[in-house]
Amino acid sequence: MIYFSNHRKKGGASGMRPFCYYKVIFKADGMPTYHLANVVDDHLMEITHVIRGEEWLSSMPLHVLLYRALGWETRPRFAHLSLILKSVGKGKLSKRDGDKMGFPVFPLLWNDQSSGETFHGYREDGYFPEAFINLLALLGWNPGTEQEFFSLDELSAIFSLERVVKSGSRFDPEKAKWFNRHYFQQKTEQELAVLFQPVLKEKGVEVSDEMVVKVIAEIKERCEFVLQLWEQGYYFFETPKSYDAKTVEKRWLLETPGQLTEICGIFETVETWEQSLIKEAFSNFMNEKGWNFGAVMNPLRLCLVGGNVGPDLFKICEILGKEETVSRIKVAIEKIAK
Repeated sequence: MIYFSNHRKKGGASGMRPFCYYKVIFKADGMPTYHLANVVDDHLMEITHVIRGEEWLSSMPLHVLLYRALGWETRPRFAHLSLILKSVGKGKLSKRDGDKMGFPVFPLLWNDQSSGETFHGYREDGYFPEAFINLLALLGWNPGTEQEFFSLDELSAIFSLERVVKSGSRFDPEKAKWFNRHYFQQKTEQELAVLFQPVLKEKGVEVSDEMVVKVIAEIKERCEFVLQLWEQGYYFFETPKSYDAKTVEKRWLLETPGQLTEICGIFETVETWEQSLIKEAFSNFMNEKGWNFGAVMNPLRLCLVGGNVGPDLFKICEILGKEETVSRIKVAIEKIAK
């Protein structure tokens, strides 16, 4: 045990008596407590800097005394960081705050052996490593400039403890997404296709990288995470299983099946299946018929994607291909009619 002595007031300003308290560094079963184990561990590993949260500040004198008591003159330099605070309310961010509010707290999936609880991590939630590093660096540290995005090499070169702020930093989950969106948008369609292919295979979709790249080019701007590519573009990879009821009620008129049947005929005559040529053939036919473009294009989109979503209609047609486009229109006409 380590013995500390000091003086404490008793019975008024002039009354003083000594007092002492003890810190247990070995348990009765012979196991060391954290304080001793931590100091010995750091010494044996030749740790030069110990950087930890400010809640450990009160333990630093004990650790310094342990170094002295063990005769180790060389000890690490100690620094204490301000706490990361809850995004809402008071107090420091805890492991359960994320699950309550829908964002990760741990870098990786964490299984708590003591409680049996599992907490999801940034990696499993689809955050890129560079986004997480950037986010973490700016929680409690100020570069002294307006720059917000840093590579690991840049951070290694300019980071200093002198610029660590003394007040707590409130965690902002939306800022975390904002960082990830930045790095997501910086990646090429080819890089994202490599990351997206495993998602497609899990869903039973076998498709060429070439098509995946084309799809990503159309929906990339709407996404911040790789998994969102499926949410935004699932209809490119599977035929609609159902059709949005509100769109059907509003856009599907008595004349719609006949109009779409004629559109199928026009599409089948297009020899070079490209966006501009598909649009040209469609527009020429619509003008000849004198039909309202919106009255036909909305049901046409419904047939292809199952709702009123997606990028340019004729780009969708190009990516799907002529055969798939015509097939989806015919299937929709039959299903919606029922």
